[in-house]
Amino acid sequence: GTASKAGTASKAGASKVGSSSASAADGKSMHAMSHAIGIAIARLDNQATVADVSAYAEEARVCLGLDTEILAAAMMIAQMLIMEHSLAWHASLTIGYSTGAKLLCDDRFFLADICDYLTDAYSLDQLKAGEKLALSDPDRLIGAQERVRIFRNELIQLLVANIGGLPDNLGVAPSDNFHVLIVDDSPIVRALHLNLVKTCAPGATVHAVDKVELAIQYVDRMENKDTPVKLVLLDLNLDDHQTPAGSASLLWCMSPDNKANGLHVAKGIDPLASDEPVWDMRWKPFTAIISSCIESSGHSRALRHRGADIAMPKPLSPKALKVLCDAAS
Repeated sequence: GTASKAGTASKAGASKVGSSSASAADGKSMHAMSHAIGIAIARLDNQATVADVSAYAEEARVCLGLDTEILAAAMMIAQMLIMEHSLAWHASLTIGYSTGAKLLCDDRFFLADICDYLTDAYSLDQLKAGEKLALSDPDRLIGAQERVRIFRNELIQLLVANIGGLPDNLGVAPSDNFHVLIVDDSPIVRALHLNLVKTCAPGATVHAVDKVELAIQYVDRMENKDTPVKLVLLDLNLDDHQTPAGSASLLWCMSPDNKANGLHVAKGIDPLASDEPVWDMRWKPFTAIISSCIESSGHSRALRHRGADIAMPKPLSPKALKVLCDAAS
């Protein structure tokens, strides 16, 4: 029942459930994933409100030191508990936090951490029973990491599809070691995106290139220096001079025959897409394709099925960039 190492620093002085509701009310920043979980849970359980669920997700993120992947795992588990076992949203999400942390966290995580740092609404026996229910189907553990990544991306896509309707306090300042790569053949877009990143994350390291091979080389070089790239802002077509006009544009950009296809970058920096994925221990940057070729949700979905974590049309807004920075944190 001792405290886990995960998020130890953030646990100091942590309060019980409710303080994040006050935080949201007084305008303090909220992580994009917390808000996305609020939207998703409210769609699954008619007893839930976006505000209540978002506040509880943010409380857990801060008090338990949960990262983006563990939050996505918690949502994945909560969805199953709500839909298949009719468990209330609060209990489902609480069990999701502990189970998700145990699935993905390198450090030890204890059920007592939930009681000590988040909520005393459940006994240890109730939490144990909830975890047993969450893990009752061992087949769910097969490919869990990849399924968590899909859940994370769908949650972020939920936000970027409705940028105008998001609260102004969304987005947490990235850490000083935040590392962004901009890949676009337009010098104007590279400059615009660089200035946007510097405004959103003043302490970030930002680098810009215009070619597929330069992008892959830079990511690998930074990985070898132990300063991995966390976020890639990637244009789909890195040679506008070869792009056909009209409806053929997107199909040409996505074609494997197009050597300037940005998807070549997405594949080249993804360990799971390598020839030896089991042994490839590289950091996986969050890859966002931002392209004027994207004109519908169907276009975005097609690109996400081909290697991108997220896909959205130009121009990139400051609010959208905050969401992407949170996703990559």
